[in-house]
Amino acid sequence: MSPPPPPAALPPPLDAAAAAQLGPHQQPNPEYRELYQAYQDAYGSIDALSSALDGPVRTLNGTDAWIGPESRTWGGQLDAQRAALRKAADQILWDIYNRLAATQRTLTRV
Repeated sequence: MSPPPPPAALPPPLDAAAAAQLGPHQQPNPEYRELYQAYQDAYGSIDALSSALDGPVRTLNGTDAWIGPESRTWGGQLDAQRAALRKAADQILWDIYNRLAATQRTLTRV
């Protein structure tokens, strides 16, 4: 699974000037603004989450401090957890992206 498009691929929330141009029965959707901000925040920090286990993998593979079958087993588990973490990070982004893409930027005033 690859990460979804960056936040700039979606229309940004309406700013005050754009909101002022809406008709009398339209208003900016606050949920869209919140989701967009959450997506920007998550997208900007997802690399740190995705690479959180890279250091331990480099340490394990880069030294001879721990060798043998237990080391290989633990290293295999560490690699599997790193892959699961990366997949989960991508899924988090896709979940927010899909919800954001399905949310309207404006609401009808009643």
